[in-house]
Amino acid sequence: MTIAVVGSSNFDFAAKVAKLPTQGQTVVSHNYRTGPGGKGCNQAFAVARLGVPPIFISKIGDDLLGRQLLETLTLEGLDTTNMVVANEAQTGIALISIDDAGENMITVVGGANMTMSRSDLHERQACLRDCDYLLLQLECPVVAVDCAIKYAREGQAKIILDPAPVADLVVMRDLLALTHIVTPNQSECRALTGIAPIDEHSARAASDKLHEMGPETVVLKMGGAGAFYSSNGQTGMVPGFTVNTVDTVGAGDCFNGGLAVALHGGQSLHDAVRFACATGALATTSEGAADAAPLLEDVLNLIESRAA
Repeated sequence: MTIAVVGSSNFDFAAKVAKLPTQGQTVVSHNYRTGPGGKGCNQAFAVARLGVPPIFISKIGDDLLGRQLLETLTLEGLDTTNMVVANEAQTGIALISIDDAGENMITVVGGANMTMSRSDLHERQACLRDCDYLLLQLECPVVAVDCAIKYAREGQAKIILDPAPVADLVVMRDLLALTHIVTPNQSECRALTGIAPIDEHSARAASDKLHEMGPETVVLKMGGAGAFYSSNGQTGMVPGFTVNTVDTVGAGDCFNGGLAVALHGGQSLHDAVRFACATGALATTSEGAADAAPLLEDVLNLIESRAA
C-alpha cells in the first residue's frame, strides 16, 4: 500500500511584507526565509509527516539549489531514489511575498520541473503501477502528468489531481476524464466551471459541472470555510478549523496530502476531508511551504480538540 507523488520541487525565497504590492509598487520586507517548496515537494512532505513514506518523483537541476533540496529531502527521511537530475536546466524557484494576514503572492520559475518528460516517467513506471494513490499537480508539463496518470491507472491506482495552476480548458478536460478525485480551490474551481464556490449551494452546482468532466469525486477547498465534497450522490460540507494563521503558502498541498493519507488508511470520504481540513489548517500556523507540513500527532490532536 503506497502513495506516489509526481510533481514539482522548488527552492523558495519568501519575503514578509506588511501589505502585498500592487502593480508598479515597491514594498519593504520585514525579513525573508528560504526552504523547500513546489507543490509536489509540499505534498510529499505532508504525506511523509503523516506517517506514510511516499514514492516521490520530481526533477531538479544539477546545481547548488538542487543539491540542497536533495539534502533536505534526505534529512526529512524521504527516499530520493526517484528524483531526476537535469543537466540542461536549473532547479525551479519560487519568489513569494507574504503579508501580515498570511496571504501570499507567488511567482514560480519552473526550471527543471518544466523539463520532466515521458521518458523520465517511463523509467519509473513500475513505481507508478505499484501505488494505490497518485497525487498530482500541474507545475510540470501536462504530457508528463498524463503519462504518470496512465501508468498509475494500469495498476488500478486512484488519481488525485490538484488542478493548479489551471491549464487550457481543453487540456484540463482530457486530464479530468482520467482523474478519480479532483481538488480545486475556489479560484481554480471558477476557472474550470465558471462558478466560485462560496457556500454549499454554489459548491454543489460547481461539483455537478466537474463531475460531468469525469471525476467521480470532487473536493472543493474553500479556505477557512472548510471543504465541500461530492461523490456518487454523497455530498457534504465539512467546516474549517479556526487557527492562528501565519502563512497560507502550501496549505492546499498539505490538504491534499492529508486527504490521500486518510483515504489510504481506509477513512470514509467525510472523515478523510475533515482530516485534510485539519492538515491544511495546521500548515497555515507555521512559516514555510514544505516545512510547514504538520505531524500526524498534531493533526489528530486538533481533530480531537474540536470533537470534545
